[in-house]
Amino acid sequence: MSVSNDDPGIPPQVPIKVIPRDVSNYTIQNVLDLNNVQRSYALPLAVIGLIDMNAFFAQVEQIRLGLTRDDPVVCAQWQSLIAVSYAARKFGISRMDTIASAKTKCPNLKIGHAAVFKQGESHWAYVEGLPNQSIHKVSLDPYRRESRKIFKILLENCDLVEKASVDECYLDLGRAVHQKLVEMFPNLIHEKNQLPPIPSQLPSSLQWHGEIYKSETEESLALDQKLLPQPQKDQSDSSSPVIRDWDDICMLIGSKILLHYRQVLYEELGYTTSGGLARNKLLAKLAAGFKKPDNQTIIRTQLIFRFLNNFELKDVTGMGGKTGDTVVQKFDVPPDRNSITFLRENFTLAAIEEEIHNDLPLAKKIYEIVHGNHRLELNQRVDVKSMMSRKNFLVKKPVETMADAYGWVLVFAGDLYNRMIELDDESLNLSMLQSSNKEKGAIKRPKTVSIHLTTTGYSRHSKQAPIPLIRSLDKLKDVFETIGLKLLKEVVEVSCSLSRLNNGKSMKDLEGENVPLEKIKTIPIANLSLTISNFAKTSDSSLIDSYSVNDQSKENIEKMFAEVNKPIVNEEPTPPKKDNNISKVDKEYINKLFTEFKKSEEPKDHLDTKMQESTSSVSTTKQQQTQESAGTPKYEKNSAYISKLFKDFHETSQKFKEPSPPSNKRPHNTPKNDIFQALKRRKDTTQDNDSLLKSLIETQFCEKCQIDVNDAFEHIDYHMALDLSEKLNGG
Repeated sequence: MSVSNDDPGIPPQVPIKVIPRDVSNYTIQNVLDLNNVQRSYALPLAVIGLIDMNAFFAQVEQIRLGLTRDDPVVCAQWQSLIAVSYAARKFGISRMDTIASAKTKCPNLKIGHAAVFKQGESHWAYVEGLPNQSIHKVSLDPYRRESRKIFKILLENCDLVEKASVDECYLDLGRAVHQKLVEMFPNLIHEKNQLPPIPSQLPSSLQWHGEIYKSETEESLALDQKLLPQPQKDQSDSSSPVIRDWDDICMLIGSKILLHYRQVLYEELGYTTSGGLARNKLLAKLAAGFKKPDNQTIIRTQLIFRFLNNFELKDVTGMGGKTGDTVVQKFDVPPDRNSITFLRENFTLAAIEEEIHNDLPLAKKIYEIVHGNHRLELNQRVDVKSMMSRKNFLVKKPVETMADAYGWVLVFAGDLYNRMIELDDESLNLSMLQSSNKEKGAIKRPKTVSIHLTTTGYSRHSKQAPIPLIRSLDKLKDVFETIGLKLLKEVVEVSCSLSRLNNGKSMKDLEGENVPLEKIKTIPIANLSLTISNFAKTSDSSLIDSYSVNDQSKENIEKMFAEVNKPIVNEEPTPPKKDNNISKVDKEYINKLFTEFKKSEEPKDHLDTKMQESTSSVSTTKQQQTQESAGTPKYEKNSAYISKLFKDFHETSQKFKEPSPPSNKRPHNTPKNDIFQALKRRKDTTQDNDSLLKSLIETQFCEKCQIDVNDAFEHIDYHMALDLSEKLNGG
């Protein structure tokens, strides 16, 4: 049923023909379980929908360019077509066409080229005319952005949505169907076991919405009715789809719900869609593509076998390509027979398992597919394992300098950044809109970044490095760029005979002479990519830059780190000045740092004693260090400076601390490991950092990070920040 009519009015009502079974095939438990989000997909009364965007990329370009649905529009990538609108298909244009051949078929063709990244830039944009393939890389982010809008709207209307691809979503309509079923038939909830036969007279609000796949008899009767002259047409419901049991009523209700979701998408975003409705994902997927575009097809349980006869095994998701061909060959399916029908009629489950004895799960899957009973759970969240951004270079214009290669690393970093935004957005949608989500607040971050290149001589090389867990996507993008360049230098030097191409000089020599990247030659590169992987689910508390939910408070801590990392001269660092006019933001910041103290409610004199002990310990340590060496190492000065900062924060926080009655005993629930005791333990950490610093200076390589280090003092500051983060987060 179309959602794009300018004035659809009241849809024509399809007559309802009811022939109840003497005994229902379903129980009251089947109805009740529709409300169970974990079980409803596997029920005999399950109602699963699929919404498919019609020529999605072409629709995005049509709306962006301000065109109508009647305009022939294609979405292009270089000279190829990646999407063709249905208006353009009327001219015989397909995705096999090039832009040139499509224009010969339709001179008025409207071409919308995908957005592109430009070499050296980390953001995408649309360009006038056709972009230059040698300096541009296609970006699919505009389509992913529209896909996120669609996904969010569906989540706002349906409690369980699985994003199957950028232009497809599965929906479990169980809860919505259950609600309507109980409203229309309230006596059902009083049944104890078997459901009664359906009523012979159904509520007038129950109507089919969309194309109902018919039986052979229904099709024959409908054809006879069409052939009769108008005065002789039978006004009865003899050719109408037959309603026999409660599963048909569930599909009736589901057809209206699915149409409503499609109408909401059209009204809010302007996109037309196709829909499929059946009892499992496999059938819903096939049904969605059965009557396109802008329509929906409903498959009743009683007609599953007949519907599947329209398809071959290779048409089923997961059975295309080599897998489907191998199965067809193994079972000797005749070329003139339908593969699904042949397997269903000639092989039992035992026979299929005997033939595929080395892969019993596949044998069971084939049996379930040909019987239309392969039921898969809807996954709320896609398990992301890796993301890759890559570029194949033109044969005549390979990458031949480090500047060119690094320009593409910047592009890849921007592309991955956009995809991380999409991942966070989907996680947020699930957390906010789905009450059943068990991972609220959890986000995913990569722990590894790697670079891969292929030379024009088909030699492949790669290198990877670990990266810290970082909450800020902007900072993560900087990490992609920085480590990406470092890995690029390493892999190029090792694999591309860099010294031979640059007068016998190594990368270290060239950097020491400040040779610009555009002057550093590499072996010609045919393909280059940047990959992030080893994703970990994590919450804010485990991220090194998650000091506060409040952005302003976070900025305050970042400023503190900036102060700590400033070069320090020999004179004693000046502690921050006390300010009696503390802002609200500072109050929040101080309160966060001293949460442990507020919980413990220790008396002020006890806290001051602890503070004096901690300060005294740091001062004594510093005096000893001064006597041992005329020059104090930078990181030891930073340690003392941090202690002074904490002392000042403590004194300031007392202004806002509510007075508590004096007590000589610490409450039993007071945390033993408060922040000041953590600072006392910093001496051990300082010794560890001392050893690490010596190693960095001698080897210019960090054993902890497994990376080369140019500035030993700067890198040790990074580890000090990590240590301090662990202290702040209770690690």
